[in-house]
Amino acid sequence: MLWFDENRPSTVPKSKEASSLDGTDAKDTTRFPGLFGTCMSMETATTHMLVAGAKGQLGVRLMEAAAVAGVSASGLDREGMDVASRDSVEAALDSVQPTVVINAAAYTAVDMAESQREAAMAVNARGTQHLAEECQSRGIPLIHVSTDYVFGQAPRRPLLPSDTPCPEGVYAESKRQGEEAFLASGVCGCVIRISWLYDVQGANFLQTMLRLAKAHGSLSVVNDQHGVPTAAPLLAQALVEVAKLGKDMPQGIWHHSHQGHTTWHGFASAIMEVAGLAVPVLPVDTSAFPTAAPRPAWSVLDGEPLRARMGWPSVTWREALEACWSFRNDA
Repeated sequence: MLWFDENRPSTVPKSKEASSLDGTDAKDTTRFPGLFGTCMSMETATTHMLVAGAKGQLGVRLMEAAAVAGVSASGLDREGMDVASRDSVEAALDSVQPTVVINAAAYTAVDMAESQREAAMAVNARGTQHLAEECQSRGIPLIHVSTDYVFGQAPRRPLLPSDTPCPEGVYAESKRQGEEAFLASGVCGCVIRISWLYDVQGANFLQTMLRLAKAHGSLSVVNDQHGVPTAAPLLAQALVEVAKLGKDMPQGIWHHSHQGHTTWHGFASAIMEVAGLAVPVLPVDTSAFPTAAPRPAWSVLDGEPLRARMGWPSVTWREALEACWSFRNDA
């Protein structure tokens, strides 16, 4: 198999291009009763959420989750709000007048960033700075989505938000600079780090494994990188619940992750099982697939503090995969 960049944004059908959604196109997340039951009854009438990066893999799911939760939401892609431009950010915030913003806009081409440093920094570092400073000046809470990559080669234990980042590579450095800009701005809100984002639509690891399995009849997948796969639909539900808290949301840096951890090989094997495909999945070392940017060998984020703060139940990464699978268009 070819190496797959798990952070690549999804390709969104035109039917799901976001401006504002009324809920008619949203998946029914009530199929998972109790998943976020502690917070679902909170008042949402005064919340108007702005999603930056609304056409990306996470952005699409955020718009759907907001509609299901009854939260008014506007979604902007790069044409509607280019975070790399302060003027564009100012104009968008003044036009939409949100009560809370979720920043899902990011430059996510991990390997290309090594030769496109300025592009990565413009979005991930300065773009976050623009959003944070302009939200701060307007008193708007901001949720910024960050990444496990900021840790580089970390110690082999669940990683806490308080652990010291040590980014390796341009992408990781740009995301860490974005976190630092967020914190320096003094904006109300939080940075939420995630890892190994996937979905049953768009371009991501799960979709790539299915495509390659059907094309070749077998897979060779890295077995010495450890992390926690994160289901985009469930993450979106969680972020909307945080956003509904407004200025009462957790502050600072937090981690969102499902429970347990695996390797890319273990994740690919689970995907084949859920899909009902009898395809051999062979374990290989990272060295079998050289990349321009280094990959963390250990990306296991500790999501327990955020789960406890929000009162969420525990969901394993395998349970999340099975839940995500039911979001298929043919389900």
